[in-house]
Amino acid sequence: MKHLLMTRLLPVILLCPLSAPAMALTGGSLPDSQATRISRQVEEKAGQLVERAMDRRLEKQAEAKANAIRERLAELPAALPIHTTAGQKAFNEVALDDGFRAVERQWMVTGTASDIDSLRRPGITLLERRELSGLGMTVARFRVTPELDSRAALEKVLPELAERLDRNHVFEPQAAESPDAQEAGIPQWQSLCSAPARVGMVDTSIATDHPVFRTARIVQERFLAMADVDGQLREPRDHGTAVASLMVGSFGDQWPARLPQATVFNASVFYDRDRSLSGATLGHLLEGLNWLANQDLAVINISLTGPDNRLLATAVDSLREQGILLVAAVGNQGPAAGPLYPAAYPDVVGVTAVDASGELYRWANRGEQVMFAGPGVSVPVADPDGGMRADSGTSLAAPVVTAAIACRLARQPADQVIRALVEEARDLGRRGRDNSFGHGLLDL
Repeated sequence: MKHLLMTRLLPVILLCPLSAPAMALTGGSLPDSQATRISRQVEEKAGQLVERAMDRRLEKQAEAKANAIRERLAELPAALPIHTTAGQKAFNEVALDDGFRAVERQWMVTGTASDIDSLRRPGITLLERRELSGLGMTVARFRVTPELDSRAALEKVLPELAERLDRNHVFEPQAAESPDAQEAGIPQWQSLCSAPARVGMVDTSIATDHPVFRTARIVQERFLAMADVDGQLREPRDHGTAVASLMVGSFGDQWPARLPQATVFNASVFYDRDRSLSGATLGHLLEGLNWLANQDLAVINISLTGPDNRLLATAVDSLREQGILLVAAVGNQGPAAGPLYPAAYPDVVGVTAVDASGELYRWANRGEQVMFAGPGVSVPVADPDGGMRADSGTSLAAPVVTAAIACRLARQPADQVIRALVEEARDLGRRGRDNSFGHGLLDL
């Protein structure tokens, strides 16, 4: 805690020399009370300047880190081998023509048993069949020959399944740690409610041994096994630890949890890539969502993005039909980027990020999918290796909105909760709802 407190105390240390000139006024013509008031105003003004300078420094560091992460993602090879913890190659992750990534020559389909049996034909190898009862789906994962590795080719040989199949896409987290991550100060927020909420997460694993989770209730399952190879994929902990710390992390009276009595159910679906980057296959994402659907939850936080995918859309529809609200980060690809999913699906609560001054995170995606904004620039989060660090991204704003929704759902139905939060959101940008801030900022 020493390095945390030093960050908090820095403005006080820097202000000490300022008090002497101000107090010297007491020996002149000004009354003591007026001189004291002037001294206090000078100190407060100087403190504000120091705090703003620190905020700008942290924002620059977070911006540099975000740029480094984007560069690392852009530099991923066109074909990246992914291995299990036992060292066995699990699959190749490949870049697609549309800029997204997927498991090489792997597709997935949802349908009946007879639909899946129809996959047994030349050029197609059935790898796995799985019942996802929580989502009401039966899914199959299959590999195709290079000649069949396109939607056009598969529509010709499987016309009856064309609308129910898609690639085994790879999805991305929307914040990540860089090697030069900076330590952060003590968070400045309060508990939102003491309701015993049950909140779902789809993310990396959470470092539950971190001190901020000492009193937290966290249940997590890992979905990183491969039916067609031995062992599991390597499991990162950075992103999920950061996201969970924004909902249930605490450190005594200095840092209260936003949801002190909540239980977080985390589906760990991300695997380690080259140079500590993370990815999640559609197959593992669906398994995680299926598990969460069986946990009696009212809201699920999804701080990942990817392309529109037919199977993911079906799973999202199933969860909404069950009355489960989904909160998703809108993405960090920039204002000119197209919509990312699942945030862009109807009825999903899309969340963008703003800084402490209410300015939009410069890399946040924009569009009709943005429903709310949350604090997500240079925010303090738990580092899985201990201590705190400052990070930025729309995925760090999403759990703030998830926490606000979870509190409300304890006493109101979902439609009333959203209406109430729309009324309470602080309007930013153009008057009314807009494509940058949605209905406005939620930081309750």
